[in-house]
Amino acid sequence: MKTAKEILSHILAPYESKLSLHRCLRKIIALMPQNYKKYITQMSYKGDVLYIKVSHPALRQEIFYKRNLIFSLIKTMHSAGICKQINPKKIITDYKYSPPPKPPKEIKFYIRKVEDFDIKAKNPEIKKKFEEIKEALKASCR
Repeated sequence: MKTAKEILSHILAPYESKLSLHRCLRKIIALMPQNYKKYITQMSYKGDVLYIKVSHPALRQEIFYKRNLIFSLIKTMHSAGICKQINPKKIITDYKYSPPPKPPKEIKFYIRKVEDFDIKAKNPEIKKKFEEIKEALKASCR
């Protein structure tokens, strides 16, 4: 019988190159300075071009000017022996507007007394169990 690790490796084998590419792109984002990292929304690699999408238009130009930083990060990753499949010749930054997130809806809930719940079970055994739980809750609240 196969182990879980063997089964997962067999299922994910066709997608291994895409998964490793995605992991490498995540590592590049993690190694970037904090003020760049929080505005990067997406990073993709096609051909010899690294595409970076940001959520602020000023940062688009700033990353474009500091693209040598990204090239040096990739070079240090290559010297460490990881992410050899990423070797961009060019970096393209793009600004994509995304509206600010909406505040969460207000959730209202009402607190009832513990012993005030209705038992709607039709089965007498289940109804008896709920009655026992109700009595236990009444005793613990006093």
